[in-house]
Amino acid sequence: MKYIEKSEDLINWMKVMRMSQGFFFISAMPVFLGSLLIYHHHQIFAPLLTFLILIGCLLFHLGADMINEYYDHISGNDALVEIHTPFSGGTRVLEEGKLAPKRVLKMSYLFFAIALIGSMIIAYLSRIEVLIFAILGLISCWGYSAPPLKFSHRGLGEIVIFLNNGLFIIAAMYFAIVGELHAEIVLPSFFLGFLGFAIILMNEIPDFTADRQVQKNNLVVRLGIENGFTLHRLVTVLAFSSLILAIYLGHLPPLCLISCFYPLFLLYKGYYKTPNSKDLQNSATLTPLCKRAIETKFKSWCLLVAGFIINLYM
Repeated sequence: MKYIEKSEDLINWMKVMRMSQGFFFISAMPVFLGSLLIYHHHQIFAPLLTFLILIGCLLFHLGADMINEYYDHISGNDALVEIHTPFSGGTRVLEEGKLAPKRVLKMSYLFFAIALIGSMIIAYLSRIEVLIFAILGLISCWGYSAPPLKFSHRGLGEIVIFLNNGLFIIAAMYFAIVGELHAEIVLPSFFLGFLGFAIILMNEIPDFTADRQVQKNNLVVRLGIENGFTLHRLVTVLAFSSLILAIYLGHLPPLCLISCFYPLFLLYKGYYKTPNSKDLQNSATLTPLCKRAIETKFKSWCLLVAGFIINLYM
């Protein structure tokens, strides 16, 4: 295919960065949660370090999304997707020839490089241990798609997302700002991590046939569509179980319990009915399911932050 260089405009770059789909901003969630945890438990607010960590996390996320787009393109994975939703199957930017794949790959490397340099600055301003999590972030974001690691092909990609959506980032913040790790980070990190796990499982279902053809043996390919969907529901339950246990143990303020309102609202509206096997291979059914998985994380996180803020003024 001949790629049209002149069409490499801002809109196509934003598409390949997945900014319009909300995935890009998911990496900001643990940064804000980590900052709130640190202030709640240790009465420390470090705006400069928090800002630098936020930028680093967003850059790592951009690098990961773009390198994943590249390798899913050259493997033929995205071209084989038959069930299209706005949240799965790639952005189609490379399939439509709107950006040159090598430029997308190079841009991902640039984002990784800037993020790593930023991590070194954070370590210089705070503690060297921050680099442990920066290196883990780099390896996991790059290795999610890229050979020879290819975590997403080995049934490990979901675990990588679980860790990068919470524990790695909040642990790095604690080293940078508090100077040591504390037990209160674990369960709140699990809350965000499990919700990220649930999103990727849901997004893997429409890609099932294509992933299987290119031997991208993620958990849904290994377990099958129906079992994969059951696991999606299970890890969503684990997310809110982690939240409730964190509140019970005093790791989160009691008002953070309002974060459970959104899934309870979905339950009340009947949105948690289990679809049949045919529906799980239907774009009209899968699109709202994928959207709801993302909304569950975003809206529950917003309610969690609101609980923290209300607690500050009580």
